[in-house]
Amino acid sequence: MTILALDLSKRSTGYAVFGDKLSTAYFGHWVLGSEFTSRGKTYCKLWDCLEELHSLHRIEHMYFEEPMNPSAMQGGTNIDSLRVLAGLAAHAESWADGMGLRSVQAVNVSTWRKHFIGSQKRGTKRASLKALTIERCEQLGFKPRRDDEADALGILDYGCELRGVLPPWRATEVLRPPLGRA
Repeated sequence: MTILALDLSKRSTGYAVFGDKLSTAYFGHWVLGSEFTSRGKTYCKLWDCLEELHSLHRIEHMYFEEPMNPSAMQGGTNIDSLRVLAGLAAHAESWADGMGLRSVQAVNVSTWRKHFIGSQKRGTKRASLKALTIERCEQLGFKPRRDDEADALGILDYGCELRGVLPPWRATEVLRPPLGRA
């Protein structure tokens, strides 16, 4: 069984893969476009990246962070960003169906984060949540280069839990101090 997790974004889509033939998670990120790249070209690039990853790992299950709800728009998020995120999610689902994946599931950010970094106080800043996710990845032996990679690893960890898979980074898990307090 091979599981893919995605943190979808035009500028930096994080991905993480784990399966029977891997000794640990394989992860990284893709730049799908810039402010000058059309939505269509961005979606095509996602498709191409997924194709390449699938040719290497024969993905069977996919989890991705569901797009932001428009009512949660803040700061640098605009309507075009929401359209891109919704389009990336739709194209990921379409690709998964076209490739015959056994399952595909959008996961709420609050759900996978609570699983991965534990409950945080309401109103915790996005930057703090990203830092805690990176810290958790490092506790588990990963060295993500960007927060998108760390998010993908968190989503992958949650996907493994949902599928009943005990990955090697969890098999040797010991009690740890709460995140941010080590």
